[in-house]
Amino acid sequence: MQRRSMDPGSPSGAQRYHHLDAARALFMLLGIPFHASLAFAGGHWLVMSGSRDPMLAIIPPLLSDFRMPGFFLIAGFFAAMLLERRSRGAWLKGRAERLGVPLLTGMAIILPLQAAILRYAPRDIVDPAAAAHPLAHLWFLPTLLILCALLAAVWPLVARARAFAAPPVIALAAGLAVYELGLVVAEHVLHSDLSFAGGYLDLRSLAIFLPFFALGVAMRRSPALWNRFARFDPAVAFIGLLALVLHVGLWEDRSTVGMALDILFDGLSSVCLVQTILALLLRLFSKPSARVDRMVDASFTIYLLHHPVVVGLAIVCITAAVSPLLAWIAICLGAFALPYAAHRLVRRSPLALWLLNGVRPQQRGWGLLAGAREGAPA
Repeated sequence: MQRRSMDPGSPSGAQRYHHLDAARALFMLLGIPFHASLAFAGGHWLVMSGSRDPMLAIIPPLLSDFRMPGFFLIAGFFAAMLLERRSRGAWLKGRAERLGVPLLTGMAIILPLQAAILRYAPRDIVDPAAAAHPLAHLWFLPTLLILCALLAAVWPLVARARAFAAPPVIALAAGLAVYELGLVVAEHVLHSDLSFAGGYLDLRSLAIFLPFFALGVAMRRSPALWNRFARFDPAVAFIGLLALVLHVGLWEDRSTVGMALDILFDGLSSVCLVQTILALLLRLFSKPSARVDRMVDASFTIYLLHHPVVVGLAIVCITAAVSPLLAWIAICLGAFALPYAAHRLVRRSPLALWLLNGVRPQQRGWGLLAGAREGAPA
């Protein structure tokens, strides 16, 4: 392990965080099996098989536990890294383009395509309430834009803050668990799901992922905290896995005590598992990898495009009465292969790359969430 090259405070202008590259691609691509499982998990999603497969029903609570928390933590880390090198105005303008252009493209092209696919589906397998959500899988883009704006607003305070002692990861996880339980209590007291403007402004998601984004910022600013997340800790991994098992077991418990415990275990496992995944990936991907670079480059395009593919393939599999597990495997393969092939074509067109990744022609190859290289364009 060459941990020395992983120091977040290193002055090297060409420093790379290869394991964060790998983690970023992993968290994005795990959206495929997550969404593919929802059609067979027995809950409410755009397309429903009408039955519940016990094996596939485990996937949503399992992947939702750490996938988006890890994504927002990495986004916070790179946001802080780029703000150290650019003015707030220039950086925020770059974020608006990188995030806003793909959001508008998705709303103008991808979501209408998905709606058209749903119109041709049998009515008895479509959930009208889920289909009415205005942003579908693009919900995280406005959330990330707001978090970037908040960070830019408080950056002078963050930049002046002194180094602080990093608390143990388990303590951070416990604090996050209590915070998440407090959010649910607040929603109950306010009698609101914290969704406004017809679903375009989702304060609930903002409140849930704010701590992870802030934790990523803190990781960039604090070498001590960075080291906490760089070292594999068997105790953290064990607690994370145990809490995950308990969270999955309580996923469908609708009792007051069961739901409270589920939220606490979810918060506890989220931080512990993200730490464990990052530490393991640091061991596995401490050096450049052409394959990882290709996945990182394609991961955001794949995520943008996979959702209507999942919906379309799920409709085909359900109407053809394909067994749930085989259908899930086929959907996952198709929802990866088709968007990946599309990305290879997108990279040939500067306009398409800009529309889907917010990347201008001279920045080709960096992708939406550029930042793994210290000298990367904003």
